[in-house]
Amino acid sequence: MKKLLTLIILSTTIAQADAIIKSAPAAIIQKIKHPEKAMEPAEAKAILREMQQQSTDEDKIKVLKAGVKDKGINMDQLLTLLNQFNTDDSKIEAAKFAFPYTTNYKSFLRICDIFSREEYKDALEDFYKKNK
Repeated sequence: MKKLLTLIILSTTIAQADAIIKSAPAAIIQKIKHPEKAMEPAEAKAILREMQQQSTDEDKIKVLKAGVKDKGINMDQLLTLLNQFNTDDSKIEAAKFAFPYTTNYKSFLRICDIFSREEYKDALEDFYKKNK
């Protein structure tokens, strides 16, 4: 009787988990499709110039998001843009946003070198492991 009850509970749990997985948005289940081609160097320089004209990290993030959205960016371009931020909070926010747009994402952890505090490096490594 105990085994039968355990079996019933187990099959109910599996059915519920299956329903949750099927109803989950595709973005959660599917792997990120990174672009194959990065933006032209002139486009990256234009974003850089616009960021340099901003006085706050918040405004720089807006510029980066608008400039990178729907375009590919390579790690060298991204590192140059991330170095415009004053705080590690802004750098990690921008890096996480830009990750799906990176063309050579396997070298994404090169970004860790720009952080001054270890907890930001750890947070970026955790983010990468969950999203690669």
